[in-house]
Amino acid sequence: MSILGLDIGSHNVKLVELSKDANGMTLLAAGSMPTPPKTTSANTEIDQQAMAHLIRELIKGIGAKSTDVNISFPESQVFTRVIEMPVLSTRELTSAIRWESEQYIPLPLDQVHMDFTVLSDGKDMNNGKMKILLVAAPKALTERYMQIMELAELTPIAAETEVIALSRALVRSVPTVPNVMIVSFGAQTTDIAILKKGILTLTCTIAAGGDALTRALSESLDFTLLQAEAYKKTYGLEKNILEGKIVAVTKPVMDTIIGEIKRAIGFFEETYKNEHIGVILLTGGNAKLPGLIPYLTEHTGIETQQGNPWAGIRKDARFAVLNSEGPLFAVAIGLALRE
Repeated sequence: MSILGLDIGSHNVKLVELSKDANGMTLLAAGSMPTPPKTTSANTEIDQQAMAHLIRELIKGIGAKSTDVNISFPESQVFTRVIEMPVLSTRELTSAIRWESEQYIPLPLDQVHMDFTVLSDGKDMNNGKMKILLVAAPKALTERYMQIMELAELTPIAAETEVIALSRALVRSVPTVPNVMIVSFGAQTTDIAILKKGILTLTCTIAAGGDALTRALSESLDFTLLQAEAYKKTYGLEKNILEGKIVAVTKPVMDTIIGEIKRAIGFFEETYKNEHIGVILLTGGNAKLPGLIPYLTEHTGIETQQGNPWAGIRKDARFAVLNSEGPLFAVAIGLALRE
């Protein structure tokens, strides 16, 4: 039995097909295609048909066989919060969550699909409170995705946020590190997650990503956006290029991202006394920028490495080209790994 993991990003649509047997997971197919302009946010039927057509073409192009799919919702369009609650029974919790969620979700509850997961029963917390992962997706968003899946002739099995899929995909690559931070450096946003012994304890989204770096380069160096994007991908955050001009130009954007990363680390270390982040796993479409790993290590003081979502997944030699593309496929892999 195999399943598809589908990640519809603002720049690329990524698809992975995995099969599971007694010996573990095997990669059957994988590929990506550029996302049609504006189709990720537009609601028109034409946009939905364009996206569905692209997905069908991608499935055909990579030879995927399954029609069962797990999908992700963009972190910037859903509401994800780790909250603390008194220890309650399942029935009490369901009722209490509804009241509690109103202060975290900026939409009327009848306009969202809401779900929650108990991350901790409180026994490992100093204050004895339960930790709950609360997720709410606007109904308009879920309906749009369901319509696209129907047009693409796929059967959606599960939907979750990108950060949950990323956590599942990447934490497997560092099994001996108890506390892990994941930084997903996307095009429009940077998503952060902290996992303690594999359990999500904090998540947040920063409204700055690779596109902001491209715009900063374009404006300061008088490049077109295409030139700036090519320059960014070639030179990244290398200090010695153009006498450090690129690092200087992109510093305001990176300062925003580094500031939020440090805030998240501080919050974690304040919540869990004597606990420290052991490693930062970098992923996302901009994770391969030259110089980014040493830049994050230097500015956070924490060892940073590229996350490897392929860990433990069997691949034929024909997929060797994908070894370095882990950051691009991490969400899709995490979705296909969902049990």
